[in-house]
Amino acid sequence: MSAQQATHATLDVFSKQRWVTFQGNPVAVVTINNDCQLSHDQKQRIAKEFNYTETVYLYARGENPRVEIFTPIDEMAFAGHPIIGTGHLLFQGSAADPATQVSNLTITTKAGPVALAYDRANLLVHATVPQNFHVHQQEATLDQIRAVQAGMDAASDLFAVKHTHPVVSMVSGVTYALVDLTRRHDIFAGIVPGASPTLNLDEGWSPSFTGVMYYRLLDSHLEAASGMMHWNLRVRMVAINLEDPACGSGGCSLSSYLALSKGDQSRKHRFNISQGSEMGRDSQIVVDVYLDEEGRQLSQLRLAGQATVVTEGRIFLS
Repeated sequence: MSAQQATHATLDVFSKQRWVTFQGNPVAVVTINNDCQLSHDQKQRIAKEFNYTETVYLYARGENPRVEIFTPIDEMAFAGHPIIGTGHLLFQGSAADPATQVSNLTITTKAGPVALAYDRANLLVHATVPQNFHVHQQEATLDQIRAVQAGMDAASDLFAVKHTHPVVSMVSGVTYALVDLTRRHDIFAGIVPGASPTLNLDEGWSPSFTGVMYYRLLDSHLEAASGMMHWNLRVRMVAINLEDPACGSGGCSLSSYLALSKGDQSRKHRFNISQGSEMGRDSQIVVDVYLDEEGRQLSQLRLAGQATVVTEGRIFLS
């Protein structure tokens, strides 16, 4: 009897470069077929073996593919770059056969359905992100951030760093503290990998993955013709003793918070987010945030990015 196997592919997500430069954020996508049965423990072990920030398990059977997302230590309800990478894999697979070529599909995550659209001309996957955006009552204290970020202790001072920082959840189970380092590029440059922070979440929002989004606002302007506000940001995300080269869910969380802070100026916001250059994995993320008529709540959230397949192979399971 032959050994049980599963196929996999790895992709570099949110990269404009050719794969040989190894830019963007890598993700592994393991395809599960009818003959392959994996336990939760096996999925966790495989994710640890890849040791990427996330590994996706893709159940491609049926009209709407289903995914499960694992970090090296736990399962997540939603993460951005794995969804974009999986979308590229599915759309590129359909392109091989003109009879089955599609430009729109929906995948099911544990956070809800995600509608994907493929812009073939620009090689972009757009994902309409499920969201239940929530700002927690208790902000993260500077002590809570310093406890997991040794780079701050190396700074000569913490001038212009606020004493508390917003804590937001994009969906239940995915939470970020947002640390504004716009005026402290030196501290931003010195960020190092660290543990996930211990945050005080509102009732009903625990347990949750927690990370820290460090960001610098480079510029923003309101485009008169379209009424859209454009933002340019540099970000770094640290959690579970890793730095993420490109964090889609963190980018969506930060973008949502900033858009709501300027909801009185515009209901349409586009965020161009640069991440990963300090790690040698430059990544470009686009987030579009649409607010309701009053500019006080999210109406729609879209995440977009490029990706390229780097490797394909088999995993021997028995």
